[in-house]
Amino acid sequence: MKKKLLLIYGILSFLNLIEAQQVTIKGNAKSYAGDELIWKCYDDQITFEEKALSKAIVDKNGDFTFKIEINETILSFIHLNVFKGILYIEPGKEYEIILPQKINKLPEDELNPFFEETEFNIRILNIEENELNELIKRFNRQYDNYLTKYFQQFRGKLSKSIADSIIESIDKAIPEKNNKYFNDYKVYSYASLRLMAYERNKEKLTETYFNNKAILYQNPAYMDLFNQLYSNYLSYYSKSKAGKRIPYYLIKERSLKGIKSSLSEAPELKGNDFQDLIICKSLFDNFYKDDYPQESIIFMIDSIGMVANKENKKIANNIYKKITTLLLGYIAPDFQLPDIENKPKSLTQIKNKFVYLSFINPKSYTCLQELEILKKMHSKKFEMLEIVSICVCDNIEEMQNLVKENAYTWPILYYSKNKDLLKAYNVRAYPTYYLINPEGKLAMSPAFPPSEASFEDRYSDILKAWKIEQERHKTKGSGINN
Repeated sequence: MKKKLLLIYGILSFLNLIEAQQVTIKGNAKSYAGDELIWKCYDDQITFEEKALSKAIVDKNGDFTFKIEINETILSFIHLNVFKGILYIEPGKEYEIILPQKINKLPEDELNPFFEETEFNIRILNIEENELNELIKRFNRQYDNYLTKYFQQFRGKLSKSIADSIIESIDKAIPEKNNKYFNDYKVYSYASLRLMAYERNKEKLTETYFNNKAILYQNPAYMDLFNQLYSNYLSYYSKSKAGKRIPYYLIKERSLKGIKSSLSEAPELKGNDFQDLIICKSLFDNFYKDDYPQESIIFMIDSIGMVANKENKKIANNIYKKITTLLLGYIAPDFQLPDIENKPKSLTQIKNKFVYLSFINPKSYTCLQELEILKKMHSKKFEMLEIVSICVCDNIEEMQNLVKENAYTWPILYYSKNKDLLKAYNVRAYPTYYLINPEGKLAMSPAFPPSEASFEDRYSDILKAWKIEQERHKTKGSGINN
């Protein structure tokens, strides 16, 4: 039976590869000559985790070409310093595009991982009649114009008649086209409008737009409505008669089956995959609230990640990664960065030691002060403690000069413009500190700075507790009973 299931899975995977078609995106942008550009999409539209689709080096003449394999229409984009270009791509299509003139970020923006880019719709040169990007752009323009007009006229309140009037006007200007993706985009955009205007009944909206319908994971209008309707939904539903046992199933029994049985009490919430998606979205939103223990939420998300369909499994795994990142007792984000000799060093290379990790900026007076304290700490040689600093500066030469001029002798690494690493460690100010145990798990998140005497005391306590735990595991492993 197991072999038969593996065979079926293999056949389905093969068929999926056959269905994938190549997309070509090309153009000329001389101001980006020599740059590596990365074309991306969202891995899912609940966590909005980004995924690289293709990379291209812009040649000396400014020419670039991206080759992408997809089996369905998706929303894609490219980060261009201060801009973020949006492009819907369809399987088998070729796009000749124009990119804006390159504008570099200001130095302070370059070091800010949370800098917000200006979004724009990428211009296509070889545009066809009823091309998807043009249809969505025209639709959004009409939608936004009507919404702005009526919001101003009626002071932000939309009635049923006004919503219906807006929908009728847009439909006349942009009727249904021979493109399912676009037609779905319209339907769910209208549904969001009705949600604002008059249909605040979640059950009715679910029955109309989601019940017994395919889940459109790649359509932003569908996912936007879903995210609005099911934000923290389990807390809302648990207050109803049908959902009153959800806290029990989540906290006491930790039963995914039990939660789904409660959801199934509502006819409009039936469907295994749809229920998994509701639970993922709701628990993700609830993680930093006080409704449910974080441990129960992590357990349930992990459970969905093991049994759900491919798309929901991916969403659950992305949520698990996001909610456990920087959480005490969970694995710290790894990195591989160059040291002052330009040799790569990673977190996982540091064995059998606690890592006191700091993110520093040489232009920060506080950082320079605390680097001197770290220098003294390093000379004391704390038991099992390795100090590692990541220097967030303009270039590796600046870091090298900082180290040589001040005779710093512990590992100081250049961040290599890795904005994802700064986001992973939630670096919003400099300096920022973390303490990571020998298993690579966070022991202090964030950690006390070295300028506070409490760091040494806290580290001593953590080290003692860790040693006791290690001895306990050794005793248990040897079969010795006390």
